Amino acid sequence: MTNLSWEDKCAAKRAEIDAKIPTGWRLPEKILQQVDNNELEIIDVPSKCGLLSKDELAITETFDATSLRDKLAAQELSAIEVTTAFCKRAAIAQQLTCCLTETMFSEALIRAEELDAHIKTTGNLVGPLHGIPISLKETFNIKGVPTSLGFVSFLDREPVTQNSVLVDILLEAGAVLYVKTNVPQTMMTADSHNNVFGRVLNPYRDTLTAGGSSGGEGALLAMRGSILGVGTDIAGSIRIPALCCGTVGFKPSVGRVPYAGQTSAGRSGMTGIAASAGPLCHSVRDAEMLLRVVFNASSDDMDDTALGFPWIQPVKPPTQLKIGVLPEDPQSPLHPNMQRTLGSAIEKLGNAGHHIVDLSSQIGFLGAAADLAFHFFRIDPDQTALQHIRKSGEPAIPSLRFTYDLDGKGEEPTLRGLFALNTSRAEIMAKMRHVFLDNRLDVIIGPGYQSTAVPHDTYGVPVYTVIANLVDYPACIIPYGSSQIAADAEFVRDVEYYPPYLPKEVENAPCHVQLIGRRQKDEVLIQHALIVEEILGK
Repeated sequence: MTNLSWEDKCAAKRAEIDAKIPTGWRLPEKILQQVDNNELEIIDVPSKCGLLSKDELAITETFDATSLRDKLAAQELSAIEVTTAFCKRAAIAQQLTCCLTETMFSEALIRAEELDAHIKTTGNLVGPLHGIPISLKETFNIKGVPTSLGFVSFLDREPVTQNSVLVDILLEAGAVLYVKTNVPQTMMTADSHNNVFGRVLNPYRDTLTAGGSSGGEGALLAMRGSILGVGTDIAGSIRIPALCCGTVGFKPSVGRVPYAGQTSAGRSGMTGIAASAGPLCHSVRDAEMLLRVVFNASSDDMDDTALGFPWIQPVKPPTQLKIGVLPEDPQSPLHPNMQRTLGSAIEKLGNAGHHIVDLSSQIGFLGAAADLAFHFFRIDPDQTALQHIRKSGEPAIPSLRFTYDLDGKGEEPTLRGLFALNTSRAEIMAKMRHVFLDNRLDVIIGPGYQSTAVPHDTYGVPVYTVIANLVDYPACIIPYGSSQIAADAEFVRDVEYYPPYLPKEVENAPCHVQLIGRRQKDEVLIQHALIVEEILGK
């Protein structure tokens, strides 16, 4: 494709992806027309399109990954049955939301047959994730599969020859890898949109963002085309798609999940805030299941940046948790839907006997923390990610304006500036530590964003998620409720909402809460998230 225009290269890649969807998995034109005419919701298509059998619908809709694992282990379901169901449903999701980049359907079915043969022959599981289909963000490398990150200039690259470390761990544990999922151009925006694979659409309403940068994962999980996925997070890139698409998303502390062997959009050797990899899933216990396996995999033998210490089972939690409430940032006021949702969640937790602590007088630095984080993200003087765009002549996507100096008018970063950034970061880390310790908090609850998913290219700076990246604390999104015009009306205030509050456009979009724990105490946060999830589910 070397001599083609960037437009022709994109068209050729999309045709290649489309050709990999078997004829029997293609949506009838009638269904697509109903979606276009707003006669059928995208989220409802898999159950109504007629492509999935009764058993396939049950497999993809009835279970979370933990219960599916148990069914596979008991041989009540076979790996081939489960893999086929999720491959078909992922293909359906792709036709509606552009959530996939690469598909490995044939390879996944062969892998599933091998797993079934193994358990029938030996009576043993290959590993603790035996037969579980797992979707992966495009950044993860799988031997023999291309990784382009949605850059046109990467399309001429050969398929990778080595797996990411996490890929090897998942395969060793018995997982089935079947798709890679769509991302934004450069990975550094909350809108998963690029010129190669297109824009990921939110299954609840296609005019809303699916989030980013793991937006393909969020949309695929929401469509139940994945039971368990893995994304990455440097400013909220696991949690933003989770909150936009109504799934659980867990950002671990840096180094707990091996990161090596991925393809990066940025410059190698970057200093400052490090990304972490983690699960998007349908329940907190699914996040626990995956993280237990990965934490116990001695990943430091394969990745020099991985800490490698195993799952540390926390002591039994207190009957009464002490929960701090993350205050509203005045520059990013909560929209009525999230103000109502957060208030409802706090009331439920208080009624369940947990102690709620107002932190509004102690955390007044969310906006400053976000500004600091984005200075770190712009520290590369050569703007390597933007060079990847310019190399092919393709245009930058609209939402990049929130992250990068696209006009080249900003000041070039300096070493003196880096020292100042590190000093400011240390000060904020100390403040957050004191908030936890001085109040003897178990966990902090707050929004992951001031709203639900919002219209495309309007998400802006992720103030409420990037704080956890700046201080390297684990954080988790739990879906809770939805946007409702009538219920939200009494929470409308005379403030300047950004993005604008558009109640009709976000009606029925999923709402959420975010939990933040202490650095390297991921297991404790999982434990507390399980408690919160149960209470909010009642």
